[in-house]
Amino acid sequence: MFRQMRMSLSLSALFVLTGCWDRAELPEKGFVMGIAIDQAKGGKISLTTQVFKPTQGVGSIGGKSPTVSFANITTIDSTLPRAIRDIPINLGRKTQWSHTRLIIIGEKLAREREIFSLLEIFFRDHEPRLTISIMIAEGRADKYLSMKPYIENTISQQLFQSEKASASNSAKTIDTNLLKMGKQMKSEVGNAMIPYLYLSKDKTTVTNVAGVALLKAGKLTGTMEPAKVESLQMLLNTYKSGILDIPCNNPSKQNQKVEAVEIVSLKSKWQPASLEKLPLKVRAKLNIQVALMELSCSKLETVDEEKKFAQKVAATIKQRITETTNWLKKNKFDALGLGNKVYKKNPQLWKQWKPKWDDRFAESEFDIEVDVKVINSGTTVGKPIFKK
Repeated sequence: MFRQMRMSLSLSALFVLTGCWDRAELPEKGFVMGIAIDQAKGGKISLTTQVFKPTQGVGSIGGKSPTVSFANITTIDSTLPRAIRDIPINLGRKTQWSHTRLIIIGEKLAREREIFSLLEIFFRDHEPRLTISIMIAEGRADKYLSMKPYIENTISQQLFQSEKASASNSAKTIDTNLLKMGKQMKSEVGNAMIPYLYLSKDKTTVTNVAGVALLKAGKLTGTMEPAKVESLQMLLNTYKSGILDIPCNNPSKQNQKVEAVEIVSLKSKWQPASLEKLPLKVRAKLNIQVALMELSCSKLETVDEEKKFAQKVAATIKQRITETTNWLKKNKFDALGLGNKVYKKNPQLWKQWKPKWDDRFAESEFDIEVDVKVINSGTTVGKPIFKK
């Protein structure tokens, strides 16, 4: 009797276990790795979707060349959701968006359409993740998805990795995604920055993820070169790692000998100094630790020489940050979020300043203090290694 009761309880427990009633078979889905969005004729949208194509073998087997691991499907319609729903017409499968790595938007479309409204489906639908990376491309976006990746299976994955590596190892672009972009656009200032994608100047098929695209009111207004992005990230305290060139003589002179240091650690803070007096003043303090990478004209054999070199590095960094803030003021683009800090300090004052904030930002003044410490020379020799 007891055995039968135990058996009945065990069998009844099966009814409360979760099953796979809502599973999706792999052959029924097309996994999207990346998309490119461009403007089409008649104000329509051209959507190029890169779908991962699984292969049974890796590399060359039996003398056969490896197969391409992706397929690009292009659909054109009046809205992005309708273009997405048209993909199965060509692909024969419903698209799965949970593994999407990248969204690329063509430059012409980004200048004419508000990006936030264009991509609204990705903020509403449950499948796409808000961690999808996003870029603005020079020219048309679809041409980049047709390029052959170097070591990744798809060009979408390669560009996704390029953005991460460029931001963390050289600071020449920023690491952003749909969520970060949305937060910037919904802030009080409303400006946003996203990575810029372009081909090498010789127009080869070498892709570059460097610099940033500047968005104002949701539309592309311009781009910032990689060198200025480095300085901006120093000021914003988002700089992770990179190499800094130090001119031997006057930092403002061109085509002269340079030395190189690696930025090991960087911490920065900045705040609007006072909201009562105009023009608005901003004070910034940077503490930086560097390691020597290349010496060509300096010696660090004494404490005084090391201090002098650190001061030269600090002066170079200060000058480049000043050049970047001056460029931002000239273009009336608050990339720092200075207006957001004014709003947090004094919401009532911000209501008065907001209508003409671009002009007030252009008149602001920056007081920048940089402290540099040399922590490692890479060797016991504090001068150029091959100089006697």
